[in-house]
Amino acid sequence: MGSPQGGFSLLEVLVAVVLLAVAFLALAKMQTNAAHSNVFGNQLTEATILAQDKIEALRQLNEQYLGVTGKPQVTWTAGDQDIVNAYNGQLADTQDNWKIDTDSDGKPDSFDWTGAPDHVDPNNPIDVRGVKVTTGGYTRVWNVVDNVPVAKAKTIHVRVTWASGRQLTLTSVISQ
Repeated sequence: MGSPQGGFSLLEVLVAVVLLAVAFLALAKMQTNAAHSNVFGNQLTEATILAQDKIEALRQLNEQYLGVTGKPQVTWTAGDQDIVNAYNGQLADTQDNWKIDTDSDGKPDSFDWTGAPDHVDPNNPIDVRGVKVTTGGYTRVWNVVDNVPVAKAKTIHVRVTWASGRQLTLTSVISQ
């Protein structure tokens, strides 16, 4: 007669331990990947905030400029002249970064970042608030293209890069 006591053999216990160890290693790897994804997600969110903030600041500057230039120049105040100077300094198209397609329509068809940017944030590198930092941080540059996609419009491309070599570009069109 066999023994009435049941149990697991040593081999069964070892197999169970090995299976649990493999499962825990997979969970640890998954946790590490989740942590890296969270860091990247945070960086992407901060880069998006920086790019959107610059686009909104340029939109506001454009609106102020349109208000100033709607007045006779002889009535401009020092503040009005500051707005015009800021507009000319931040919304000027100084580089030709558009590629002309060969479809013979003569219009710019695509934007090319290989050239120098029109504008570089003077505080680079910056944190998410746009404040200069000494290590890490983000670099923000932007290009402005006049009369694209239509006359009396400006296309603004804002690019934010950060230490891991990643970058984000937002594009917006404003009226002149």
